[in-house]
Amino acid sequence: MNEFDENDLINNDYENTTTKGDNPNYTAIRDRERVSKKERYEVVYFCNAFINDYNVPKTKESFQKVEKLIRLPQARGIIMRNELNDFVAQNWNKALV
Repeated sequence: MNEFDENDLINNDYENTTTKGDNPNYTAIRDRERVSKKERYEVVYFCNAFINDYNVPKTKESFQKVEKLIRLPQARGIIMRNELNDFVAQNWNKALV
């Protein structure tokens, strides 16, 4: 399976830095539980993990669809990884504008 990277993202308004004390190469328990939708590396990681873990096409289009779904207004307040996965899975077949 190919891993997609920041060049495959649709949006370019992400922070390219980690939060203070955050290391993009290390995921502590908090990092495994929460997703910062403002940090580029966390969005890339989340999108890749979703398409790897769920029964969806393993394509760039799917990677970008995950990105679009987590940016929907309805997902704005969702930060817990398991809830965000559930949201994307539940909304996967809905039409996106």
